[in-house]
Amino acid sequence: MKIDIKNILSSYRREQRHGQACPVCTDNDSEYAPLVEITNFLAHHNLSLNAKNFEQAWEYICGNNKELKAELDKASSASELNNQSALEIYDKYFNVDINVRIEKIFQEAIVQIRSTTQIISVGNDNAIKHESQLIEQADNIRGESGGIDKAIQKLLDLSRMMVESTRENREQISQTNEKLAELQKDLEVARNEADHDKLTRLPNRRKFDRDLDAVFQRLHDDEGAFVLAFVDVDHFKRINDTFGHECGDRVLRMIANQLSQLSDNRCSISRYGGEEFAILIEDDDVDNIFRKIDDCRSGLASKSLVDVASGRPIGQVTFSVGMAQCLPSDTKQSILRKADIALYNAKSGGRNIVRKFSSEFEERRVSDS
Repeated sequence: MKIDIKNILSSYRREQRHGQACPVCTDNDSEYAPLVEITNFLAHHNLSLNAKNFEQAWEYICGNNKELKAELDKASSASELNNQSALEIYDKYFNVDINVRIEKIFQEAIVQIRSTTQIISVGNDNAIKHESQLIEQADNIRGESGGIDKAIQKLLDLSRMMVESTRENREQISQTNEKLAELQKDLEVARNEADHDKLTRLPNRRKFDRDLDAVFQRLHDDEGAFVLAFVDVDHFKRINDTFGHECGDRVLRMIANQLSQLSDNRCSISRYGGEEFAILIEDDDVDNIFRKIDDCRSGLASKSLVDVASGRPIGQVTFSVGMAQCLPSDTKQSILRKADIALYNAKSGGRNIVRKFSSEFEERRVSDS
């Protein structure tokens, strides 16, 4: 029998408002069962009735995970425990770490490869054994004038055993190859998850670092050029403080979608961290890149946003951009520093603008500090 926890808890919430206890939430001595504490916990923090929130609340009320309880208490005391933060905490304590998943897949693949090696080894041993026996029987036939029928029958039996052994090995290897193909798919999924930001689904900092290394090496080998741009959302803390983190997350997703319009086979967008994004463009037409990024910036700035949860107007949301062209003399550290300095200039210059790196910016930043 399947128990509909959601309806039970919803029923309890309704009855609680009228001062009645829900029968399914009490034990034989009419004492409150853990379900009462769990539903009170969910209702107090206005958490949705879903499997993840219920599992986490159950562990909080009945479990022994002190770290989980401390983190939930911290979020609750700061009035920051909501569906989004609860999901992030859930992923931290209940979801298997991506590196653990990848390691598990690798270990399973190693087991399958060893199994295949063993099958092949046994198959080779059997083939050599049967081959030796066949040669021996053939020699016997040549040396005997009688009993040829018996010797031929033995040859046929040995041949049949060899065929059956080969067929069995082939089936086992085929099954192992199918398992390895499944593990390869699992590994690709795990790697993709490890390389992408959960909130925006953009490549994350880890993937950006690898992409930058690859582009840097490729274009330096060919004496080419590329442009790196850093994007930072203006006054993002104000949005979080005024409308909450869920609204802030929606804004980040919207900006990620806006920036993704620039993406193609020569341009990649990544979430660099927090409210900052990175753009890598394999092109040397800096003026054209500037226009594209500035069009994206002005497209966002022209919108007047509304918080869908509360209906309150957010107003204009903007971002600032610092971009720099990678020259043959640049190192990875220098191009990162140039883009960062250009972003600093855009921020200090009034925000909601795109700035190309200039050596004057670097001198000005040194004098400011």
